[in-house]
Amino acid sequence: MTSAFPQFSHSAKLGEKGVSIVSKVVNDDFGWIFRRNPQEHDFGIDGQVDVVTPEGAVTGQVLAVQIKCGKSFLEERNQWGCVYRGEQKHLNYLANYPLPVIVIICDPESGEAYWEQFKATTAEPTEKAWKMTVPFSNRLRTSKGALIDIVGPVRDAAEDLADYWALNKLLQQSEVILYALDAEDVRSTELAYPRAFFDRLRATRELAADCQNKVEIFFSGYDNDSRELFEIPEVREYVAKLDGVLGDLFFFVRTAQPTHTLMTFALCQTSATVVGVNAGGDTKKVSFEPRPFGGFVERHCGPLNELTEWLNMPLEQERRLFFDVVDCLKLPVSQAPGGRRQPKKRKRKK
Repeated sequence: MTSAFPQFSHSAKLGEKGVSIVSKVVNDDFGWIFRRNPQEHDFGIDGQVDVVTPEGAVTGQVLAVQIKCGKSFLEERNQWGCVYRGEQKHLNYLANYPLPVIVIICDPESGEAYWEQFKATTAEPTEKAWKMTVPFSNRLRTSKGALIDIVGPVRDAAEDLADYWALNKLLQQSEVILYALDAEDVRSTELAYPRAFFDRLRATRELAADCQNKVEIFFSGYDNDSRELFEIPEVREYVAKLDGVLGDLFFFVRTAQPTHTLMTFALCQTSATVVGVNAGGDTKKVSFEPRPFGGFVERHCGPLNELTEWLNMPLEQERRLFFDVVDCLKLPVSQAPGGRRQPKKRKRKK
């Protein structure tokens, strides 16, 4: 009679028992949420656990669990706990899983559950696959605090983002964005922070578009130096390296007068010397080799094109950006890359 019906196997019963033990601890003892994965989607993860605060807030912090139940999983032991032997096909899956993975061994008779976090670096290879120790000291029902430590403290993202959004709004509303670099930045060749600031300006298309042609980079700590910035060796070396990481400079840099950033960057990368001062002493005459200016412009045409494509900016508007840079540098058409006064034409996606 029974052969004519689907069978509820012993291993299936143990699987259900394990899920029941874990879900009871998670739901009843912790006050959290256990969500079981459908069996057809079980590739090594049996369920996920959502962390819930005592006030009932579902935090978004999640643990993935692999559950094993049965006396056979408790038989092999060492001095610390039971030895869990995993299947080779699950190793990469667990190692690449985007959530912390907890391996849980359940005793179907006592109802006790033991756990350990899976980490590829602490798993040990075996002849056929891999193994890890699940300590008997890690009793699931008494480990709420330890599991919270794994996911980390609850973060109020809205509160943290309030300041971030406020600064973004200020950047969007400002006519000029001043980014200061001091002498210590120059001497230590600090490139990460300026690059991170430009990355911030590119956080969204809206922010990038609103910050177009606003950034003025200035150097502090050299007020008592009678030399121009482009005459100071350490500044020249630093600007050349900074220019190498700010490919999107032409999009964000200020070109409306008064502006100094573009000319400072260009002069620091060519031979330039002060050859005279006007009668009033407020203007200096500078002699420089203009050909490197063309190389400076050429290096930034590609990144400018990529950024304006990302913004779906009309080609005429991109050309205007380019013209503004060339005019700001007082660069003749013949010195522009390939004799052009504009970036290469590009195909628009339909």
